[in-house]
Amino acid sequence: MVCVKCILVVREQLVELGLVPLRVELGEVELRDDSATIDWPRLRQCLEAEGFELLDQLSPQQRLVAQIKEIIALLLATEPAALRSGHFSRQLSERLQRRFAYLSDVFSATEGLSLEHYVIRQRVEAARCLLREGTLPVGRVARELGYSNLGHLSRQFQRETGTSPSKYRREQLTGVQDAATPAK
Repeated sequence: MVCVKCILVVREQLVELGLVPLRVELGEVELRDDSATIDWPRLRQCLEAEGFELLDQLSPQQRLVAQIKEIIALLLATEPAALRSGHFSRQLSERLQRRFAYLSDVFSATEGLSLEHYVIRQRVEAARCLLREGTLPVGRVARELGYSNLGHLSRQFQRETGTSPSKYRREQLTGVQDAATPAK
């Protein structure tokens, strides 16, 4: 899943910088090194080159959005059925002790996309990863990602990628893209 890869990339970057990570989790790192000895500008530059950012430089709204994204990644990796609309809003509100409407408004204002659409994108991206691996049947991919049925995954996948999950898998496995399917 995406969150595991993110953790590995951050760990690798820290080691390349000569730092000793004791613990690396989503949104949090514990280092053996004293913070005074860390080359913060270099660390920031390396992490930003990989698409990450240090949370200490974020506004309160950006920090809240980062927390929301962490929770989404965690749920996608451990409890994907919790990302269904009714369950997700309740889970997010409970974990962050805020009304879902507020969380959704802050997320939309900060990211320029609704929280619901972000969750859909993350689920579809996870489906793309599983489909590229080619080991699970498409119906099983839907179940693994907490979709209530294959049709639900197929509709969201089609909207986001312009192709069906089955066709996407075939294209990935054969390396050939149908001329009628736009690349995204």
